[in-house]
Amino acid sequence: MVLAMPSGPLAERVEAVWSSEGSDCFAEEEILPRSRTEVLFCLGDRHWLRDRQDRRRDRAFDTSFVSGLQRRPLHVVSPPTTAMSGVRLRPAGVAPFLRDLPQVIAGSVVELDGILGPEVETLREQIASTRDLRRRTLLLAAAVARHLDPTPAPCVAVRFVLSMLHASRGAASIRELVRATGFSHRWVTERFRAEIGLAPKAYARLVRFESAFERLCALEGVHWAEFALDCGYYDQAHLVREFRELAGATPGEVFRRRAPDGLGLLDEETAARLA
Repeated sequence: MVLAMPSGPLAERVEAVWSSEGSDCFAEEEILPRSRTEVLFCLGDRHWLRDRQDRRRDRAFDTSFVSGLQRRPLHVVSPPTTAMSGVRLRPAGVAPFLRDLPQVIAGSVVELDGILGPEVETLREQIASTRDLRRRTLLLAAAVARHLDPTPAPCVAVRFVLSMLHASRGAASIRELVRATGFSHRWVTERFRAEIGLAPKAYARLVRFESAFERLCALEGVHWAEFALDCGYYDQAHLVREFRELAGATPGEVFRRRAPDGLGLLDEETAARLA
């Protein structure tokens, strides 16, 4: 895997650009909600997005797609050998990259050419034409830099709320943050939803959950009552409710089934084998 971390003005909008190849990858993984939007280019065999309630609604992805801000896990089925490149967009980069569609793609996984047009497939083929992971990453990074709308986004009030939510790991009071902007609660909520994809409260839940999961991945043992308070939850019951809602599992299940890649959850059998 090759990972490029942008610098300068681009870093405000793009967290990372990467390329990877692998064999004997996890056949199935539940990718957990995050506070970032992922743009993915499939350069090898297709991946599947599985619908657990109705297999007839399973979707195949073998080109390029974008995963908006999710509030439920995505059940992904991967081929034995994978080749992918991707872009992890910060909240401030979604609207400039997707041309003002954050709210439309929130909670969805959408084919990228349906948003940006047929030139996306040309880019994917260009990236796939080289086996050098570093060159793949640089080609994609250059394309992203060219495509980003230079217009500043989001607005000052939304940027302020975003920065405070991330600084507090999602624990800051939305009411107090909105009051500090000098605008009405309704106006800030509507602007935040339009430019980021979710309302401030929903986004704060994602940031808090993401931070909690990252902490959980670094621990060998957990005292759950202390962990809940350290992560900004009211108590252990609050932690359990939020994990059930966002991860589809209890905190204990998440701890036991966490994947080594830090992205999601493995099935019980795979998690037990790797333990």
